[in-house]
Parts: sequence; C-alpha cells; structure tokens
Amino acid sequence: MAEKKPSYAKINMLHGIVISSKVGSGKIGEIRIPELDNNFVVVGTRDIPGTNRVRVLDESIPLLTSSQISYLGQPILAMFGFDSESVQLKSKEIEIKIQDIDAEKGETDNRKPFEYSHGNLQTAIDAAGLLVLERNYHFSDPHERCNDITRITAEQEEDKLHIYTPTQWPSHVRDTVSEITTFPRKKIIIHKLPFYAPHDEMLINPSILASIAAIACLKGKCPVEIQSRIANKRPTIEISRKSWYYPDGRVQAEKILAKVNQGVAPFFSEEMGNQLIAGLVPLYPLEALEITIKIETDASRPAHFYGDLGYCEALSCTEAHYSVLAKMTGYSPAAWRIKYASETPEHNQVIRSEKYARLKEIINDTCLRCDFQRKNAAYEMQSQMRVKMSTFFNYSRGIGVACGAGISGFSTSCQKLPQQSVQVQLNPNNKVECNTSFYTTGSSSEIWKQIISEELNVEKDNISFATEEKELIDSGPSVLSANSGRMPFQIQKACMQVKEKRFLQPLPICETVISAKQSGKNNAMFYSNNWIAVALELEIDTVTLQPLVRNVWVTIATGRIFDDQSLKSKIRHTIVTTLREGGALLSSGKSFSIDIQIVGDGNQISSSFSSALKGVVTASFLSALEQALGSNIPNVPVSGDTILSTMRAKT
Repeated sequence: MAEKKPSYAKINMLHGIVISSKVGSGKIGEIRIPELDNNFVVVGTRDIPGTNRVRVLDESIPLLTSSQISYLGQPILAMFGFDSESVQLKSKEIEIKIQDIDAEKGETDNRKPFEYSHGNLQTAIDAAGLLVLERNYHFSDPHERCNDITRITAEQEEDKLHIYTPTQWPSHVRDTVSEITTFPRKKIIIHKLPFYAPHDEMLINPSILASIAAIACLKGKCPVEIQSRIANKRPTIEISRKSWYYPDGRVQAEKILAKVNQGVAPFFSEEMGNQLIAGLVPLYPLEALEITIKIETDASRPAHFYGDLGYCEALSCTEAHYSVLAKMTGYSPAAWRIKYASETPEHNQVIRSEKYARLKEIINDTCLRCDFQRKNAAYEMQSQMRVKMSTFFNYSRGIGVACGAGISGFSTSCQKLPQQSVQVQLNPNNKVECNTSFYTTGSSSEIWKQIISEELNVEKDNISFATEEKELIDSGPSVLSANSGRMPFQIQKACMQVKEKRFLQPLPICETVISAKQSGKNNAMFYSNNWIAVALELEIDTVTLQPLVRNVWVTIATGRIFDDQSLKSKIRHTIVTTLREGGALLSSGKSFSIDIQIVGDGNQISSSFSSALKGVVTASFLSALEQALGSNIPNVPVSGDTILSTMRAKT
C-alpha cells in the first residue's frame, strides 16, 4: 500500500496556533474571545471530550488550562482558521486576564529522595589520617532549545483518524490522542514525519499538539494543521560531592547530594535517579558511599530528556572530581586512574562491565598518543609560575583526561515504562518483516537489516518493515540511543528464536522480544561492553577569555563495528556538539584536530556510548580548564563572564 501523505493542499484545511501563558503562575480570571464567524474554530478546555491530562508513566500535566497556570508557556487554548494570517490577527484580539501573578511560584515536590549506599560511612570516615575534598558542580542551560516551525496534521477519513507528526514516541501520541478525544485507539493511525531533535524535543510535545489538532479536526469536521515552535528545557542538576582520602591517593569514602530541578512535572524521575546513580558510582574502590538524589519542581516547562537523562552530567562530575583528587595526592590524573581503576562489586551492581584490563589499556594508549604526562607536567609548572594573565604573554593552557563505561537505553529496574517490544516474522520465500514503532530509515535500520540477514541467512532486499497502516508494535520512546543500543540486541534475540522453529514449524514464524526488566540485588541496572577514554587540550583566549580547544584524543574499546566511517563521523559530531554546548570554542583551521581510535572485539553487539562520550568529554574539558586557570570552574556551560569572575576571585 502506498504511504498516505498529509493533505497540505486541501482547500478546507484549517490552520491553527496555540495561545500559551506568558507567566509562570497565576489564576485565569477571564478569557475574552472576539466574535468569530464560521471560518474559525477555537479549542478550549470545554471542547475536550475525554481527559484533560497528558500522562507520562505515573505523572501528568493538563493539556489546556482555563483556571490555574502552572508553568510558563502552558497552553490555554488554540485557534484555527482557513488561512494562517487571519488566525494570527484574530488571536491578538483574545484577552486573557490573569490574577495573582507570581512568575517564580512553583509546586513543592515532597517525594521521597532516591538513595543509594554501601558500607558504613561513619565508620569509614573515622579512620585516622584522612583528608577531605569537597566540590560543587552545576549543570544547567538558561536558554530553552527551540526548533523551527513544526507542523502537525490531523485528518479524519471515514472511521479512522490520521495524525501526521514528527515524534520519538508514536505509541504515546496515539494513546494520548485516544484518551483526550475518546476516539478508539485502534482507529488512530500515526504517520511519522522526519525530524531532527538532538535534545529530545519530539518526545512529549508532539503528543500535546497532536491532541489539540485532533480535537479541532473532530470539532470542525475537516482536516487541520497546527504550527508551533517546539521547545525543550534542560534539567538543572546540582551535585555536591565530599570525598575522604588518604595522602597516598586511596579514596576511603564519599557522600554525594544531587538536586535535580525538572520544571513543573518530574517526568521519568525514577529512571533519572537510576541514570544519575550509574554515573555517580565511581570506577574506583571505596569503603563506603552514600548518594542522595532530590527532585525539585518550579514554574517552568517540564524538563526531562535532553539528549540524555543525567548519566552524562553524573559521569562528568565523577571524572572531573577524581582528576582534582589525583593532583592533590601528587599523581597525574592518568597515572592515578591506571593505578586505582579496578572492578568492584559496587560498580558492577550499577553497570556490569567486561574486561577492566581494557580500560587501563585505552587510558594508556590515549595518553601516549597525546603525550599526556609531559604536557600535564609542563602546564602544571606553568600554572604555578603564573602571576596573572596577560594579552601579550603567559598563554594559559591545560590538558585533561577522563574515562567511563558506555550505557544505552533504560535501566533494567525501570518497572514503570511500558514494555518495549520488537517483532520479527519469517514469511514464505525467505521474506522477513520487522515490526517496530521506531523510524525505519537511516544507519540504525541498516544495522538491523544486517543482523537479520546474517542470523536468518536472507537477502537484505527481502527484509521489509511493517507499514504505518498496520498495527505497529510499541518499541517505547526513541531515546538514550535505544535504536542503536537496545534494539539490535532485541532483533538478534528475535531472529535466534525464529531460527529455533525454522524448518520445524510452518511459515510464517513470528517472534516478539520484550526488553528485559529485572530487579534484585544480583542484577545490574545497566550492562556495558564499551570503554571510553578521552584526553583534551585547550588554551584560554587572552582577548575573549573563552576556552579554545586545540586537540581531542579518543579511544573506544567496543564490540562489533558495523560501519567504521559512520561511527567515527557520529563520534566527531558528538564531541563538537558537546564542546560547543559546554561553552568552548574550537581552534580554527588545522590547529584543531580530533584523533579517534576504535578497537573492535569480535562479533558481540556493542552497547551505545553516546551519553558516556558526552560525559568524559565534559569532564576532560573541565579538568583542562581548571589547569589552565588554576581555579575551579563549577558551572557548565562555561562563559567568558564565569572565567573573568574566577580570575578576579583568584587575584
């Protein structure tokens, strides 16, 4: 069946916009809508036939509000008309009177903090001869990331409702539209449009806009298109870390407090706690560790996924912290890691990794390629001799190193997420159909095809994906590199189950694999077969006072490599994006380089390493920056003002 296209050219299509609150908190006293003819359709709370809640696991927010405003940018109503210009003009005549305005007011979240611990902290810190290192780390982004205008279309055709939208979670769009409109779920068809959402902008927002469009479509009895800029907000994460250690470099114990501000609704907070714990538990042995994670809310839009769910920030905090501790005990950060990184039951409880010896090998290899020991010693000496920075001499330079394990997907202990499934069906004539709600274009789908081809011994041309007209299986949200991390494992397992029945049972043979959910002390939250080591060299531009990254060296030990060039391109893109968002500039021309070395090991499918790569790049960036300035920079992203105030405080 040919794919159905949205009816952009239809004469009777309504075009709409959303009217949102311009304050963070308050009560709506009155909404005055101008007199409208039949060319306009207005959607408000009274037009919602079903629930007025957009649910995400066990949390929810209102779709529209007519009384209490909970966050800045909250949708109040939507207006539709036969041309966008008329809608824009008429919408300006809408008067919304708000009382008790308090832009800073937000709800207080009294939920129980997430906690993790091992050992007895008090007994451990009572040991004689211990020193203390205490640091604070702050990760935030004051600006919301907005994409270009996004268009979402709803059209009813006989007894079916067609939704055309870009989305990272098609099943959530369908479920939300059904709950809000009471339209039968099986009669709603989601047509996935292409998108670019590096900060997970298309995870929840399309469900909100699609539901509003669906209400207008059913009310106006004609196809509608809604236009809006979709914004996403990064959660603010503050981490306070206190370490007790011996003068010889051994770390005895740690106490960590993390505060996470998730805006008005703490979506995915339980999984965020797991991701943070995975990054905060170090690769290095401790007698005792206590971690407390507090979730906070305020009057801003929900903040949850932002290309990651906390593992990146937690890992960067851990690695940057231990680089400082290494220097305070007389080691270079690289030498300290090679000496103390080891397999521990505590780390295996959160991330079960393989071959810790490989970690030390790639740290050593990375440091040899960048001549880390010599540069680190030279920059340390330069930092100690410097009195103050000058625009004519005393270039401030630094080099940092960090390492970590790559993880992908949700933790095995995430019980609240719906089952994430994939289905493989072997049909006659060696035809194979794969059913998933994920997008089936791009490099990830080519990896899936290659796995199916090899496992079932079929040609790639004989492999197809289920069409949108068919009931697509729910593969969960496309986040945390699930399409390249979790999905290949599930497809491989489904193919193995099909092979067991092949030639024994009649065709078609269909197998569905659900992502593993486990609990208990013997099961790790995450599994990893990736190790990453990064070294980074920078200097401070003495005119702009901004960090200028000169060179980055990366070594990754992983499993099977499907496409070496594509993988290296993805690594470069991740590094450049992470540095720019962290406040770094890149040296122009040939003076900037990224040296990538990937070590594949056998045919085992590898877990993703995107989050870990972001974390270790940020950590090495912070370590190099601290060496260049001779002072701690606790905030990410870094700005020229931050560096200037740090220099002034030092003098």
